[in-house]
Amino acid sequence: MKIFGEHQENTIRQLQDVASRADRVALMADGHVGYIMPIGGVAGYRDKVSVVGVGFDIACLVAETPVTTADGYTVPIESAAPGHDVLCWDGAAIRPVSPHIGAVARGVKETLTVELNNGRTIHATGDHEILTRTGWKRTDELSPADSVACSPFVGLPYEPPVGEIDTGLLTPFAREELAKRDLLPLRADDPRMPAVLRVLGYASGNGHLTRNGKRVSLYVYNDRDAAELRADIASLGFAPREHRRVKAEGLKEEINLYVDSVALHALLAALGSPVGKKNWDVEPMPWLFEQPAWMRAHYLSAFCSAEMMTPRVHRNGTIPNLQVKQSGAAPHSIGFVARLVRSLGFEASIAPSGVPRNGRQSWVLQLLGGQREQLRFIAEVGFCRSVEKRRASAVAASVAWKGEAYVRTRDTAKIEARALRAANTPWKQAITQVSEQFGVTEGFAYHSYYETRGKSRRLPGAATAPDVSGEVYWVAVERVTPSGPVAVYDIVTGDPAHCFVASGMVVHNCGNCAIRTDLRVGDVTRGLELDEIRRNPHRLISDRRANRAADELQGTISFGIGRKNEADDAPVDHPLFIDPAWYAIPNTGGYRDTLREKARRQLGTVGSGNHYVDVFADETGAVWVGVHFGSRGFGHTVASDFLSLSQGGRWGERAREKEVLLDVRDGVGHDYWQLMELAGRYAYAGREWVARKVVELLGGTEQEIVHNHHNFAWRETHLSPEGEPVEYVVVRKGATPAFPGQKGFIGGSMGDDAVIVEGTAAPEDSELAALQRDALFSTVHGAGRVMSRTEAAGKRTRGGKVKQPGKISAKMAEEWLARKGVILRGGGLDEAPQAYRRLPKVLQAQGDTITIRHVLQPLVVVMAGANEIDPYKD
Repeated sequence: MKIFGEHQENTIRQLQDVASRADRVALMADGHVGYIMPIGGVAGYRDKVSVVGVGFDIACLVAETPVTTADGYTVPIESAAPGHDVLCWDGAAIRPVSPHIGAVARGVKETLTVELNNGRTIHATGDHEILTRTGWKRTDELSPADSVACSPFVGLPYEPPVGEIDTGLLTPFAREELAKRDLLPLRADDPRMPAVLRVLGYASGNGHLTRNGKRVSLYVYNDRDAAELRADIASLGFAPREHRRVKAEGLKEEINLYVDSVALHALLAALGSPVGKKNWDVEPMPWLFEQPAWMRAHYLSAFCSAEMMTPRVHRNGTIPNLQVKQSGAAPHSIGFVARLVRSLGFEASIAPSGVPRNGRQSWVLQLLGGQREQLRFIAEVGFCRSVEKRRASAVAASVAWKGEAYVRTRDTAKIEARALRAANTPWKQAITQVSEQFGVTEGFAYHSYYETRGKSRRLPGAATAPDVSGEVYWVAVERVTPSGPVAVYDIVTGDPAHCFVASGMVVHNCGNCAIRTDLRVGDVTRGLELDEIRRNPHRLISDRRANRAADELQGTISFGIGRKNEADDAPVDHPLFIDPAWYAIPNTGGYRDTLREKARRQLGTVGSGNHYVDVFADETGAVWVGVHFGSRGFGHTVASDFLSLSQGGRWGERAREKEVLLDVRDGVGHDYWQLMELAGRYAYAGREWVARKVVELLGGTEQEIVHNHHNFAWRETHLSPEGEPVEYVVVRKGATPAFPGQKGFIGGSMGDDAVIVEGTAAPEDSELAALQRDALFSTVHGAGRVMSRTEAAGKRTRGGKVKQPGKISAKMAEEWLARKGVILRGGGLDEAPQAYRRLPKVLQAQGDTITIRHVLQPLVVVMAGANEIDPYKD
C-alpha cells in the first residue's frame, strides 16, 4: 500500500477496505472519501473489475504491429524496448524518438483494420489516433476522404545477429585501441553494430581510407547527413573533425568528416572496406552474408545513400529503375553490390558503361522488376544516411501509388459501366451512375459503356502530382473494417512529437484532453497581455471581448443534467452508436434503443458539479482550452444496471451501491467490460467534441491535445511485489495514468491554476522508478476536496431558500476570483476555490513521479448553474 500526502482517517480506512479485496492499492495526494472507494484511489485486481470506480481508456495498436527503428529493422510493438531507436515524424524530419520506455500492454480490446491505397494496413483500437492531412484522427473516424502520413521506409523484421565477426590480423596498437572502446572482439549483437554498418557502408561508397592506414574520410553534402554520420562515428568512441569546401562554382558544398585514427581505419579495412583507390577484394565481406537480412539491408542502405542514384519520376508518372554505378580495374564492387541486392530477394542486371579509362571500367547495376520492386527497395532498404534521397523517395512513392490508385479506379469504373450495359441499364442512367460513383468524367463513362475505352497511355497531371511533406507522403484510406478483440499495446514516450512509425504510418502514442491553440491572450481579449492581467486582474474581468466569449461558450455548450446537445453539428451520427457492444444490452421493451437515443442526445454535453469548460493561458501567453466531464447518463446507467445484475436484479432496476467485483473473463463481467469501454470511448468523443467546439468558437486552431483519464479500469502489466510481471485490472478512481512520457491535464479549482504534467522517465533501478511502480504509474486527477458540497454551500430547499448556511459565502468566492482575475459563468459555492486543496501542494506530495510541463492560468470558467445537481458522478 502506497500513500502520497496526508489524508483524513476515514479516507485511509476506505483505502484499507479496498486493500482487503485488491492485490495492489495506492492513494494519490488529492484523495478523499468517495463511494466505496476513495477518490484518488488506485487498485489492482487479478481478472476482476470494480464497478464503482470506472472512467476512460488509452488508445492502442495490436500485438505484432511492426514498429520501425532507426537501425533498419522493425520490431513487433509488444517487443519494443528503450534500447530500440523507434522512429517518429516531428513535422520536419523522421528521427529517433527520445525518450521512450518501450511498449506497455493494454489488455484485450476491440480493434479496427485500416487499409490504405498503397496496400499498407494497421490494426488499432477505435480511439487510436493516426496522422492525416487534416491533423490527428481517431481510427474509428477515418474514411476514404482522409489521407494518412506514411514513411517510405519501413524496414525488415528483426532477427538476432550471429556470433563474432572475424576482424583478421590487426596491429597490436589497433587491437588495443579497439579493445578500449569494447569493439574487440566485435560481436554481431553489439548494440553499436548498426552504427558500424552505417559507417562501413558509407565509407565503402563515398568515403576514403588512406593508403598509410591513418585517416578515414566520409564526404557528405548537407548538414543533417553530416550530423547523423558524426553521431555514428562518435558512438563508436571516435571524434570526427570537419572540413568544408566548394570544388567549383555552382557545385554543392562538400563536407569532409574525417577521423585520424589507425584503429578506426584498421577496423573498417578488416571488415572489407576498400583502401586507397577503391580496389575491392574479389568477394568482400563474407561475414555480412552470414548475418540476418536486416543487417545486410542496413549496410546496403548506407552504401546506397552514398552511391545509388536519387529516386526520380518520369513525366508519365512512372519510376525508372534504381541504379548504382561503380568503377574499377575489375567488377568486384558492382558484383558485391549485386550479390547483396540478390540476397535480399531483388533481381538486378549489370552492364558496362562507356569505355575503359586508365585501366578502369565503369559498370551500372539496375534494379529490375518494375515500379513495384523499386518501391519495395525503398521500403525495405531505403537511404538511412541521405535526407535528399529519403525526400525523393517520398515523392516517388506518392506519385507511384497515386497513379496506381488512379488506374485501379478507372479500371473498376470500366467494369461497372460494362456490367450496367449487360444488365440493360439505360445509357444515360449508367453514365451518370458511374461518373458519380467513381469520380470519372461522363465521357470516360460513355466510352467504357460502349467498350471503346482502352488503357490510358499517360496519366494526367493530377494523378502524378506528389502529395508529400518532406520525408513522408500522404496516402488515401481505402477502407476501415472491424477486426475483433485482440491483445493491444502502446509505446510510452516523452518525445514532443508524441508519435511513432508503425506499419509504415505515423501514429499517435497516447490520447488526452486539453487543447493548446494557436491563439494568444490578446486574441481572446481586447489586446491584453498576460502580465497586464497578473498586475491588474480587473482588466480581464471588465474586458468586453473576453466576457462576450464567456457568454457565447455558455450559450453554445449545454451544461447540466438531462441536457441535449443543441448544436447544429452535434455528433449524433458518431460511429459509437453502431458499436457491437450495444448488443450486450437487452432490448426488452425497447430498453437498449431508449438508452442509445439518450446517449445520442447527450453526447457533447457537460454535466454539473465539478464539470467545466475553461479557457487558460500558459506561461508563454498561449491559449489552452480544458474540459472535464465523463460519460454522462449513459455511463451512469451502465454502472447502475450492472450493480443491479450483480445483486440478482434486472436491467433498469435500481440497486444499493456496494462494492461489486466482476470476473472479466466471462458472463456478466465480460459484458460489463465491453460496455465500460464503450462508455469510455463515448466520454472521449464527448470531451473531444466540446474542446474542439470551444477552440472553433474562439477562432483558433488546434496545436496539441492532451487527454486526462480517470474513473476507469485498464488491463496493464506491472511487477508484483516479488518482482514478477503480472497482468492486473487497474482501477483508477479519481486518479490518472502517469507512465513515463505520458502527458496529463490536471485541474485545480475555478480560481486556481491547472497544469500539464508528464510522467517522469527514471532509471529502472532507481528509488523514483520504485515509487512509480508502487503507485501503479498513477497520479492525481485534481486538487481534491477539503470539505463536502453541503459543508461548503450549506443546505437549501428545492426553491433555493437557505436552510443552513455553508462555510463559504458568495462574497468569499467572488473576492477570490477577482484577485485571480477569472471570468465565471455558472458555478456554485460547492465548487468555490475554498472547497479544494491547493494544487501546488498536492503535486509536491507526488514527488518527482511527474514533471510539470505547463502551468495554466484560468481566464474564463464556464460551469452549470449553482442549483444544478449531477447524479452521474462521472
